[in-house]
Amino acid sequence: MVFIAAAPLWNVCVLLLMTSCPTTIAFSAPRKKIALITGGNKGIGREIARRIGKEPDFTAIIACRNVELGKAAAEDLTSKNNGNENENNNDAACDVLACPVPLDLTDPNSIQNVANWVTNEYDGTLDVLINNAAICFNDPTLYGKVECTPFEDQADITIRTNYFGTLNVTRSFLPLLEKSSDPRIINVASYAGRLTILRSQDLVDAFTSPTLTIPELSQWMDRFTRDVEAKTHSQNGWPNTCYGVSKLGIIALTRVLARDFPEMMINSVDPGYCRTDQNDNGGIVDPWDGAYTPYLLALMEVEGEEEGRSGLH
Repeated sequence: MVFIAAAPLWNVCVLLLMTSCPTTIAFSAPRKKIALITGGNKGIGREIARRIGKEPDFTAIIACRNVELGKAAAEDLTSKNNGNENENNNDAACDVLACPVPLDLTDPNSIQNVANWVTNEYDGTLDVLINNAAICFNDPTLYGKVECTPFEDQADITIRTNYFGTLNVTRSFLPLLEKSSDPRIINVASYAGRLTILRSQDLVDAFTSPTLTIPELSQWMDRFTRDVEAKTHSQNGWPNTCYGVSKLGIIALTRVLARDFPEMMINSVDPGYCRTDQNDNGGIVDPWDGAYTPYLLALMEVEGEEEGRSGLH
């Protein structure tokens, strides 16, 4: 008679699983959050991309008109010597890439093409949209390096780019943001867009109305353009700054969007007078510092009593 020692039942089960049912168990890494920065190839946008890209849970996407400039910026930011002289974690890896599709704020088809690319590449989801791209006409007597453009010729392209372009970008990416568990929109505005530039109480009341709608706001922006071209803007209470009015529109748009999309965190920021191409690098704030508030708004955790911090500037 031969006696065989009985093995514990759980050992037999494990042995059977290992020998008869070989299985490979794959654990997928958590999905990184995706942040898209318009005009991210230089200036403040580039530093926003640098800051966000160095966060381990984020991928930053640079979107701009010139794809080659976007690629060059992304390659530089992801290189070994990718640090800003003012930051502490110079050696941290930076997950930044350039969108291979050009983004032109004056071309709705271009905007939709970028949204389609993000949809295809990232399963139809975007977590953070940072509207940074904008144009600004500078006084050639102040900086001496730009061709003078008559004021009446500045309004249409400035408002069409900075306000309507940003609006179109936001509308195109809203379906992607709605798929995120924590969607954010951050609009880069400016002190130039402060409410006090308006010289009419009627205009102040219109831009600050709690019931203001996007169609109504857009009509006011169109009216500014028409008044400038007709040279009647001053008598109608508008200021002598197309850039300022465009950013005033962005701040108002932020408040309306935050009201209409309460499930999202939507804010505008003033990065300060940064050294950028817009002012021939005459600003007093390093773009790295100007990028800090947009970066914080993209990352900050909001819970409990902090919920509802949206629609602020």
